[in-house]
Amino acid sequence: MSTILVATDSGCRVFNELDEARIELAGRRLGPLASHEDGSCIAIVDEKEVWRRSDDGTWKKLVDVDLEIQSICSGRAGILCGGMRDAAIVRLSPNNGPVRLKSFDMVPGRSEWFAGGPPLGVRAITENSDGCTILAAVHVGGIPRSVDGGETWSPTIPVMFDVHEVRSHPYIPTLIAAAAAVGLCVSHDGGSNWVIFDRGLEEPKTALALAFLNDEVLFSVQESPFATRSRLWRWRIGGTQLETVGDGLPEWLEGKIDTNQIATGAGRAAIIDGGGNLWLSDAGSRNWRCIATRLRYGFGLLIV
Repeated sequence: MSTILVATDSGCRVFNELDEARIELAGRRLGPLASHEDGSCIAIVDEKEVWRRSDDGTWKKLVDVDLEIQSICSGRAGILCGGMRDAAIVRLSPNNGPVRLKSFDMVPGRSEWFAGGPPLGVRAITENSDGCTILAAVHVGGIPRSVDGGETWSPTIPVMFDVHEVRSHPYIPTLIAAAAAVGLCVSHDGGSNWVIFDRGLEEPKTALALAFLNDEVLFSVQESPFATRSRLWRWRIGGTQLETVGDGLPEWLEGKIDTNQIATGAGRAAIIDGGGNLWLSDAGSRNWRCIATRLRYGFGLLIV
């Protein structure tokens, strides 16, 4: 049976497939959640701490970080965190604590980055499945890419594509996708080159969140970054068309489905919309049902 973790401003809400099981770290403000390389879960807590959750629901603080962080990734390069109000990346070192990657501060073209609404920050970080490539979604600054464990970085996608989230396929190391203001962006070469899928999307084409299933990408599209309604779309990997996702979901979901609010795992998917409604699929992107409503401020989502 799947367990769904929802990060909120009042703790980690834990759900099974039927209802809520319990609240962990009650009263703490949790940010994005990520799978750790050992199979456990890591999370940003109170915007300046990183915690690890074991399989039995026990949490342990790993480290304090000396800047506000809003994104987290774990892989061969270690645990990487992206700044919320500072477009920085820090690496969590077991011996020396958080270490700022000075190489990221020197990305070519960085002078073109700008704050578009929220402060300039690193909205998402991902490592591909073979651990050879790291990509960071900078809002607004494109997707810098490193192929040497963060020692050097190079720009990839145009800054004005206004990227909100980047993810890598769980098994295909060359396949990367990004949710952007221009629609769904896909790379088949590890992030070097990108193509845009936007045919059929409503104007504007603001995509804020995405996640990979084995054979498709799920992504959200909203009428604007401040939308009152949104839709879930899919791209079947290798195909040329985009499709809206229904099969139990309403035509329009409440509010926006923001970065970190789509999760996949164990062959199924979960989303949390702007109204705080938690939806879970039965398999893949099919047979959706709402398992919770009015969850306050869902800042992250993970299926474990």
